[in-house]
Amino acid sequence: MPLNLQHPVLRAIAAIVLGSCLPLAFAPYFIWPLAILLPAVMILLLRGAGPASTVFFHGWLFGCGYFGFGVYWVYNSLHVFGMAPPLVAGGITGLLILVLALFPAAAFAAWHTARGRYGDRALWLLPLFWFGLECFRGWVLTGLPWLSIGYSQVGSPLAGFAPLIGVYGISTLCLLLAVALYRLVCGRQYVMLAPLLLLPLAGLALQFVDWTEAHGEPLRVTIVQGNIPQEVKWRRDQRQNIFNTYWRETGRHWDSDLIVWPETALPGHSEEIEAPLLAPMQQAAIDNRSALLVGLVVSEPAEKRFYNSMMLLGDERIVYHKRHLVLFGEYYPMRWLLDLLSGVINIPYSDLTPGPEQQQPMRLGEQTLGVSICFEDVFSREILRALPDANLLVNLTNDAWFGDSSAPHQHLQIAQMRALETGRVMIRAANTGISAFIDHQGRLAGQSRQFATESITGLVQGREGATPFYYFAQIQWLLALLPFAALLPGLRRRRE
Repeated sequence: MPLNLQHPVLRAIAAIVLGSCLPLAFAPYFIWPLAILLPAVMILLLRGAGPASTVFFHGWLFGCGYFGFGVYWVYNSLHVFGMAPPLVAGGITGLLILVLALFPAAAFAAWHTARGRYGDRALWLLPLFWFGLECFRGWVLTGLPWLSIGYSQVGSPLAGFAPLIGVYGISTLCLLLAVALYRLVCGRQYVMLAPLLLLPLAGLALQFVDWTEAHGEPLRVTIVQGNIPQEVKWRRDQRQNIFNTYWRETGRHWDSDLIVWPETALPGHSEEIEAPLLAPMQQAAIDNRSALLVGLVVSEPAEKRFYNSMMLLGDERIVYHKRHLVLFGEYYPMRWLLDLLSGVINIPYSDLTPGPEQQQPMRLGEQTLGVSICFEDVFSREILRALPDANLLVNLTNDAWFGDSSAPHQHLQIAQMRALETGRVMIRAANTGISAFIDHQGRLAGQSRQFATESITGLVQGREGATPFYYFAQIQWLLALLPFAALLPGLRRRRE
C-alpha cells in the first residue's frame, strides 16, 4: 500500500493522526524521535497534495491534532479551576487550538509555494520556514511558544545545540533531519546518512562542553512545596492553615542559605500581611542567617494596582514584579472583555499590572539571581533579560492550574531548556509540583513528588559567562525573517 494517500479524506485523517501523535515526543512520554519521524511522514503525505490551499488545509489539520492533544489541559484550567461553563471553557480552548494550528499550516504552505520557483530544492527551506513561524508564535498576542518542537529534544543528542542556537534552532534541526530522512527513504539519496548521523554525534559531543564557569561558593538551597489545592488557595478562612504549612516546612531548614516558596504562596495582599507575616518572617530569616524568597500578590491600593510578585526577605528586602503576564489569565487586553467574562470565568487576580521593565536585581552574597514567575520561563527573551549578570536562575510557579495533566511535565521540560540555553542552574519551586533543581546542562539534579507537601534541598553552584545562544538570540528575529524573502519573486510574478 503506498504511503502517500491520494484520497483527500484519507489524507486529511492521516494528517490529524500524525499531528495527534506528535505530543508523545514531549514530556511526560519522551519519545523524542517522533519529532523527526512524524514531520518526515507529513512531508511524504503532502508531496502530491495539490495546490497551496490544500497543503495549508492539511497542515492545519496536522496542527489541530498537534495542539489539540498538546494543550488540551487549558480546558481543565478554565473549567475545573476557573469555574467556566463547559461551553465557554471548550470554546476558548478550541479557538486557541485552531489559532495555534495555523503556524505549522503556514510553514507547510510556504514550502509548497517555494516549490513553484525552486522545485524539489525548496524542501530544504521548510526547516527555515518552521524556525521563522515558531519565532513568530513566540511573539504574536504576547506569545505562546508552548510545545515548540525543540523542547522535545531536552533528553536527546540534539540538546547539545541548545547553548548555541536555543529551542527554535533545535526545532529547525528536527525539521532538517526530517527532510534528510524523507530524502533517504523516498529518494534513495544515501548521502542523507551524513546529516542523520553527524548532527546527533555533534550534539552529543557538544554536551561535554561547559560554556560557562563556576562563580563563587555553592549555596545550600531548600525548595518548599506546599501542595495547596487550587480550590482552597484563595479562601480567606484557609489563610492561616496555608501559612502554617509553609512555615512548618521552613522551620526545618534554617540551615539553608536560601529557602524558596512557590508563586503566590503567601495568602492575602502584601499590605494585609505586612505586620502579621512579612515583618516577622524577615526577622526570622535574619536571626537564622538565611533568606526567604516567597511568591505573593503585592498591592498598591491607592493606585489600584496588583502585582504577581516575589519578595526576597533577608538582610534587605527586594521585590520583583512579574513583567510578562498571561493573556486572559492575568490580564485582559480590553477592559470590557474582562467585565464580560467576569461572570463566567472566576480566575483570581485576572486584572494584574505588569511590572516595570527595569527592576532592582536580587542578590544573595556573591550570587545574582535571574528571577521569573510561572509563564515567564516559557520565553527565552524573558530569561535573557537578567544575563549575563545573573549567576543562578529561579522560577516560582503554580502548576496546580494544570491539574493531573501533561502540562506540569511539559513546563518542567521547558525550564530544563532555559537552563541549557543559558548555562545556568535553575531553581524551580512549584506549588503542587514538580519542584526541581536543574543543573547548568539541563539535567534534573533533584525533584519533588507531584501533589505532595515536601521540601527538597540541594547545593547549587552559580555560573558566570555567556553561552553563544545569548548572542544568537540578539539576531534571531532577523534570521527568522530571511527565509520568507525566498517567496517574494514568486509572489511578484503572480501580481504581474
